[in-house]
Amino acid sequence: MVNEKAENIEKSTQAVNLPPVITVGELSQIIDIVPSEIIKELMRRGVMANINETINFEMAAIISTTFGVPVLKPKENQADLISKPTLSDTEVMLRPPIVTILGHVDHGKTTLLDSIRGTKVVDSEHGGITQGIGAYQVSHNNNLITFIDTPGHEAFTNMRARGAQVTDIAVLVVAADDGVMPQTIEAINHIKAAGVPMIIAINKVDVPGVDINRLKGQLVEHEVIPEELGGDILCVNVSAIKKEGIEDLLESISLVAEISELKSNPNDLGVGVILEGETDKLKGNLATILVQNGKVFLGNYLVAGDSSGRIKSMIDGFGNPVKSIDPGAPAQVLGINPAPKPGDIFKVFEKEKDSKQFLGKKKNNQSLNVNNFFSSDMDSNSSETFNLIVKTGSQGTMEPVKKVLENVSIDNKNIKIIHSDIGTVNESDIMLATASASTVVAFQSDVEPGALKQAQANNILVKRYDIVYEMIEEIEDIVSSLGEEVVVENKLGEATILEVFDIDKRGKAAGFRVNSGVIKRNGYMKILRDGKELFNGQVGSLRHFKENVREIRNGMEGGVTLENFKDFQENDVIYCYELKKS
Repeated sequence: MVNEKAENIEKSTQAVNLPPVITVGELSQIIDIVPSEIIKELMRRGVMANINETINFEMAAIISTTFGVPVLKPKENQADLISKPTLSDTEVMLRPPIVTILGHVDHGKTTLLDSIRGTKVVDSEHGGITQGIGAYQVSHNNNLITFIDTPGHEAFTNMRARGAQVTDIAVLVVAADDGVMPQTIEAINHIKAAGVPMIIAINKVDVPGVDINRLKGQLVEHEVIPEELGGDILCVNVSAIKKEGIEDLLESISLVAEISELKSNPNDLGVGVILEGETDKLKGNLATILVQNGKVFLGNYLVAGDSSGRIKSMIDGFGNPVKSIDPGAPAQVLGINPAPKPGDIFKVFEKEKDSKQFLGKKKNNQSLNVNNFFSSDMDSNSSETFNLIVKTGSQGTMEPVKKVLENVSIDNKNIKIIHSDIGTVNESDIMLATASASTVVAFQSDVEPGALKQAQANNILVKRYDIVYEMIEEIEDIVSSLGEEVVVENKLGEATILEVFDIDKRGKAAGFRVNSGVIKRNGYMKILRDGKELFNGQVGSLRHFKENVREIRNGMEGGVTLENFKDFQENDVIYCYELKKS
């Protein structure tokens, strides 16, 4: 793989023009690098994007130069169907930072948001309406700051998993009286995985007897080093309930934003992220958008994922009908069909034919999943990293398990533990695994059924162990296979066991109904019970009524026997798959 990358770099040394926004597929064609290599380089830089999704000029330029292709100053590309002329540097301006507030439950996130909203919303008369679209803006020293009102780090990471890098700055709220709690640690790991600047808001400093230095020491244990302790993380003392420290927090956000130089061009056609999509019985399909570059106008044609349409009406963050939305601002728009998904990247066009042409081009591109490249086609740099999320059944096993895993290193291939915690593997863990391209290890811990289903849907590998040496042996095998051709599971279908019955000499058979996909006789099967894998092997026989069949499709019923397994129970899940080389 190293030689392949070297060959790719030698292909083109001529400087190229890139537009302000470009899809991964388009960038691949321009710099003559296969999409999988570009996706992996983006992933290493904390950006999750598939072949159809867009990245901005800055990131595209970084990727291009990484592969030895120099880049000229930003220039509009006809392939992007945007007819505006090249814009000068004088037309580029700073945009408002986009901020997400995260933290442990009951540590004061909602109260802090309410305090900021109550004292600093640009138009307090309409402030209460802003919560309806999930985002709002405040003014600090005549500069705007955009806050995303997200329910927590799960939503924050879910957008990243879909390829959207929404947040510029993450504010982590930690209560001074409680200190660092489990969800605090989760939030820290999600923020680190996103690669965005972090500010610590130490809340409830008005509570008698709180020890702020102790809290900062706890943060250091999780590699969050406050500025006063020699690190680069700003810490701000606040009392959300008394509305104290709000000015200091906003000042810190403004400072980080100034350092980050968040630039945009209001003369470009708008691009950004879908925050929410819903269907209103009276109005129709509504989409909450966040403009990241350019400007969105009433009457523009918007494309997001597989959704498109003409913007018929537009409401800003204060509930006011508007004709345009500036960079860094949220809005709710009407006219997009079907309702787009949160995390979809959107682009707007002045002409309907351009939007249809762009949508058709997207649909013609083959859709790719970055997780496939992570598990089966990793690039061989001087050092490779295998991301893990570790869950254990007890505190006593956590540190020993982490230590032995972190010591695994084969041929410059190392393990990085993205997140570790005590308890069952849950859907939040799978969300983080999807966003960070990680494998999940459960040691003497169970996997929640919902998490297992989500892992299967997103091709996330979840491994459960009870014995340390078995875990180490298998993880070493997985790590050593990075960069090589490997055999991967390809899901065929799922079924639920309805009844179990005895058969002559062969033990027991299971009657089942197929819930999705297809169950094949020449495939492999897993039997899952309450998230635990009881069997993984070949099919013995497959029948539809009394006839032997090759496959049974979605919605149909059948019977199955398995080689070396007969401990079926009603409601067990049958997971059918085939093995493919990748």
